[in-house]
Amino acid sequence: MLHPLHILALCALSGAAHGGALYKCSAAGKVVYTDQPCAHGNVTQLDVLPAPAADPNAAREPRRQQDLLVRLQKERANRDARQAQAARADVRAGRAAAARQARCAGMQQQQAREQQRLMAEAAKAGGMGMAQRDARALRMARAVDAVCRR
Repeated sequence: MLHPLHILALCALSGAAHGGALYKCSAAGKVVYTDQPCAHGNVTQLDVLPAPAADPNAAREPRRQQDLLVRLQKERANRDARQAQAARADVRAGRAAAARQARCAGMQQQQAREQQRLMAEAAKAGGMGMAQRDARALRMARAVDAVCRR
């Protein structure tokens, strides 16, 4: 814990740092910092480093960081928007694929029923109308292929 004298000494140090030499004096168990050598006790001269030079770009740094932040936020918003758009496109494509599969399954069932009906009809006709049956079956097969192969 800092004693009030230490705080006072530190304040003196901050003022003395600008002036020149700084001395640490120890006498009777007390330590005092001063800008003049002590008359009695242990004296230690401390090296005081000059304050660093002010950075001419330091004033522009907060503005540069703010501009960078704004640019990064815009990039993130654009990336999020593109990802959301891609997700919506994926959902639409999935729905379209599901609808196409359902349509394909329905057409395949219809094709199977039509083939059974045509076979029964041909059996009743006793071989007559085979060309018509085959033409209908071919049209149905082409329609199913057109829907199911996309």
